[in-house]
Amino acid sequence: MDKENKKPIETTSKEEFYKRLEEELNKNHSWPTKYMYKFIVPNEDEKVEEVKKRFDKEYEFKQNFSRSGKYVSLTFITEEKSPDDIINQYKKMEDIEGLIAI
Repeated sequence: MDKENKKPIETTSKEEFYKRLEEELNKNHSWPTKYMYKFIVPNEDEKVEEVKKRFDKEYEFKQNFSRSGKYVSLTFITEEKSPDDIINQYKKMEDIEGLIAI
């Protein structure tokens, strides 16, 4: 909260975030395109498997562990037809606890 004005600090809504993402994707890619998704999750087998299960298409996959071993980064490279495909994939991941999308 903004203590002086006693109003909540504004944050970007998911809709605004995805709208901006769509604009950036259209500006920087031609379609179809290869797209790289990168996520960080706690280093737990079930978390990694949950992320993998939510990709319903072919992908190249890489994973790297943090120095401490507490986290793992997951990289997926897929062929995408449109910004909507990318946005829908991110939306599929929203409820995975501890997931950070980069």
